[in-house]
Amino acid sequence: MLMEIRRIAIIVASLSAVAFALESGILRETSSKAGAEEPEDDAEKKLALERKERYSKWMRTYAEGTQVELTDGTPANDSDRKLAEIIPNPVLRYSDEEHRIPDATLWVWTSEGRPAAFQKVEGNNHGGGQLWTICFASLSESLVKVKWPMGRSFTSHNPGITFRAIPAAEIPSENARLRTSQIKLLKEQFSARFGVQADGKGGSEARILSKPLFEYSDPKTKMPWGAIFGISSTGTNPSALLLIEARPDEEGKLQWQYGLARMTTFSVRASLNNVEVWSEPEGNNLESGRWTYFFLRRDFP
Repeated sequence: MLMEIRRIAIIVASLSAVAFALESGILRETSSKAGAEEPEDDAEKKLALERKERYSKWMRTYAEGTQVELTDGTPANDSDRKLAEIIPNPVLRYSDEEHRIPDATLWVWTSEGRPAAFQKVEGNNHGGGQLWTICFASLSESLVKVKWPMGRSFTSHNPGITFRAIPAAEIPSENARLRTSQIKLLKEQFSARFGVQADGKGGSEARILSKPLFEYSDPKTKMPWGAIFGISSTGTNPSALLLIEARPDEEGKLQWQYGLARMTTFSVRASLNNVEVWSEPEGNNLESGRWTYFFLRRDFP
């Protein structure tokens, strides 16, 4: 009996040793594989970070090199020139897989606290090429002159935005928090479609982004003036803009007004409470003179 117990103990010990050896080998192999994979993962992360930094630097440099001047259409001396100020950081960074845009930023210029212009700086891989797309839209009620790096320029021949009253809207609140809430509720009354044909057929429903791209207030009182919402077909890339602003009416009383602007060659139609209030036809002839776009070569992927 004693001998039998010893024999079983020896067998158990042997099996345990084999199991331990196998487990150690598997762990070493797993550890070795993990160790081999980690440098590759780290290398990919490093490349992705370097690529993002490269995009960031180029987009910022180009935006900061863009000069937006507000004008009444007559020549002005340097001392009389009214330059809009760029907001230091992009108000949106996005990608758009559907339109082959791997990385992009959206920039804003203001004058006396109000938005004067928006500009997209987008990486563009459409058609397999390496390009930049620069898309500029005036949001000024006066004309603008734009100068970009490398000698390119643009002069609008129409105001960028026209405001209209929102029917039956409440009077803008004197409370800042409530006024902000009013803007968000008013935004829900709007809808839009892209790509609608001239006969009104076709097209796709657009999404008005829930979070404002840009909010602006009276520099002195800090009372909110208005907000700008992106209108997008993809959910990330704003192809049109909806402005909602507290503005004086003809009698000087504040009321809620809206304005719309395009940043796309697709046709755009916008509705307020299911009634169409604004439309822009399809095309890239830029006849409106309120916006423009162009392409530049990109020397890195």
